[in-house]
Amino acid sequence: MFIGEITALMASFCWTISSTIVEKRGVGFSSVAMNVARQIIALLAIGLIIIFFNKSSFSGSISFRSVFFLAMSGLIGFSLGDSFLMSAFTRIGAQLTLLIYTVSPVMTAILGRIFFAERLTVMNILGMFIVIAGIMLAIVKGGSSSMKVKGDPKGLVFAFLASVGQALGVIFSKAGLENIPPLPATEIRLLGGMIGILVICTFTKDWPDVKRLFTSRQGVEVTLGNALIGTTIGVVLSMFAIKLTKAAVASTLMAMSPIMIIPIMRFYFKANVSKYEVLGAVLSVLGVAFLV
Repeated sequence: MFIGEITALMASFCWTISSTIVEKRGVGFSSVAMNVARQIIALLAIGLIIIFFNKSSFSGSISFRSVFFLAMSGLIGFSLGDSFLMSAFTRIGAQLTLLIYTVSPVMTAILGRIFFAERLTVMNILGMFIVIAGIMLAIVKGGSSSMKVKGDPKGLVFAFLASVGQALGVIFSKAGLENIPPLPATEIRLLGGMIGILVICTFTKDWPDVKRLFTSRQGVEVTLGNALIGTTIGVVLSMFAIKLTKAAVASTLMAMSPIMIIPIMRFYFKANVSKYEVLGAVLSVLGVAFLV
């Protein structure tokens, strides 16, 4: 039925929408503050869903091992990984950052082989590299010339660390999902992420921005869009994907945002789309066919 692969693509679509909201409405707010605000709202939203609609999800046995891996996944992915990603965007621009970020599925495949003995078929491997090639083509050849591309060493390191954080987040989630359903697993991940991001926010002194995100109209719009679409729906879908399919396949399909945003930019924002972006999208869709 390919449920894992479908939910991975749906997660990527949610992240595409939320990233667009952040880009358009998040101007003037720090990335750390937006990270804090979205995690608070998502934590409350998923908690309410579990209380009112899915109490049975906590009825099974929950081992310390699963909780530990899920909390570590949140700490690495939500707080450290996302912070490195946002810092890389500001230092070397989205174009170069996303290019480096595409190595994450490859890292996930290697780690999945080491920790879970996951064997990718030849078709899986071919599909994975076709998707990555399509994304890279769209970013390198199709990116807007206004994108900032610099060789800032710290920015390059941050982009690489963000991709490592994404890969480790997927692997730790996979380890923690053995006997915990996706909804409570997401809640545990968010709790782990909250610990890290609250420390980072205190260190960077971004609490005034967090307050503005909850008190201004623009702040509320970006917080709700980012938290409900990107984190609540998107992350829950990603947990289903990680649970139901191979880690490398899920990671590759969840990296499709640079491709999915092309039709949104073309038909909703009326932006010009280059032939390379279209070709990259076609290649990525072809690669997805090999993955599923």
